[in-house]
Amino acid sequence: MAVKNKYDYINLDYLELMADGDISMKKILLDMLLEELPTELQKMESFLQVQQWKELGDVSHKMKSTLAYVGNDAMTIANKTIETLCKSGEDLGDLPSLVVDLQNTFRKVLPELQAENAQL
Repeated sequence: MAVKNKYDYINLDYLELMADGDISMKKILLDMLLEELPTELQKMESFLQVQQWKELGDVSHKMKSTLAYVGNDAMTIANKTIETLCKSGEDLGDLPSLVVDLQNTFRKVLPELQAENAQL
C-alpha cells in the first residue's frame, strides 16, 4: 500500500526519485527550489508588467523542470498555460490571472518545502 503524501500542496515523489535515497542530494534539490522559485516568479511578474511575452514564455519554459520537483498540479498547469499563451500570442489577457494563480499557490507550497528542508 502506498504511503499517503504528508503534504497538502506538494508531492515530492519525483524529487525523491531523482535524489535516489541520497539525503544530501535531496537537500540540494530543495535548496534549489527555495532559491529559484521566488526568483522565477518575480521575473514572470516583471515581464508581465511590461508585456514582454517572449521573455515571460522563456521563464515559464525554464520553470517547467523546476516545478516537476514540487509536484503541484495547479502550478504545473498554470505554468504550462502561460508558456502556451506566450508562444501563440493568443488570449494574452488571461496571463495576469495565471501569474497570480502561480504566486498564490506558491504561497501555500513554500511553507511545505521549507518544512521538508528543515527535517533534513
